[in-house]
Amino acid sequence: MHTTRRHCPIYVITLDHAKERQQTISARLRELGLAFEFISGVDGRGLKLENHPDYEPIKRRLFYGRDLSQGEFGCILAHRNVYRHMQEQQVEMAVVLEDDSILTEELPDVIEALERIADNWDLVRFLGRDKNYRSTRPIRPLEGTSAMLARQLGIPGGAYGYMLNLKAAKRLNRMTQKNWLAIDTLHGAVWLTGLRTLAVAPSPVLPNDESPSCIDTQDDNLRWDKTVRLEGGMRLIYPVTRGLWKFYLACCTGWIRLKSLLCDRGDVKRVGTHGS
Repeated sequence: MHTTRRHCPIYVITLDHAKERQQTISARLRELGLAFEFISGVDGRGLKLENHPDYEPIKRRLFYGRDLSQGEFGCILAHRNVYRHMQEQQVEMAVVLEDDSILTEELPDVIEALERIADNWDLVRFLGRDKNYRSTRPIRPLEGTSAMLARQLGIPGGAYGYMLNLKAAKRLNRMTQKNWLAIDTLHGAVWLTGLRTLAVAPSPVLPNDESPSCIDTQDDNLRWDKTVRLEGGMRLIYPVTRGLWKFYLACCTGWIRLKSLLCDRGDVKRVGTHGS
């Protein structure tokens, strides 16, 4: 543990052999004056999904047409290590970063601002791609920063940075005992988690698109391969199960848009007044 600026704990997920990544993010966190702790990741290359007790292959195949990649599954288990740690140590609030994340100068101020309004959220996702911002509904300015507290609409991908409380850690730990959704998909499926999930725009944590993530390195980009890998009867019924899944997602995301709009309306009006 490196003790500098006092904040809630920051956990950096890393594979034990990723020394260069560890050095890079360590140096950056020290520049920002932020204390942090490494949490060991899980190397998916050593996992056998078919026989793993924490994997639900049938559900995954029926709705996605292929298995989770080894890297995706290792990523789930790595983030679960953080949730278990928080639950065991009764950590009330923490920031989670992947070791290739790019951290902006505003990260310390954003953390402080979110700490001050901790009663208003369970999970705050740091999603730094333009497509994430386009699908964001601003709620209100985040005091002491140039960013906005926002609501992500849909199921945006990315788990390279976020902040969560103990309630969220317990819920996500429980929901990752049996897995068929990638961890970032689970974070976005708020109708499943029941968590008060928000975002920050612009994000103080950005994806490192110049350096492939450990997931991509492990899987040779299988994560982005949408090829259906089914045989027999399962391949025949897949168009139906996939269609039903997409319809279910559309209904759930539409309901969340409407439900959250009613919750956010007052704050959205204040944002407009602030901006004028």
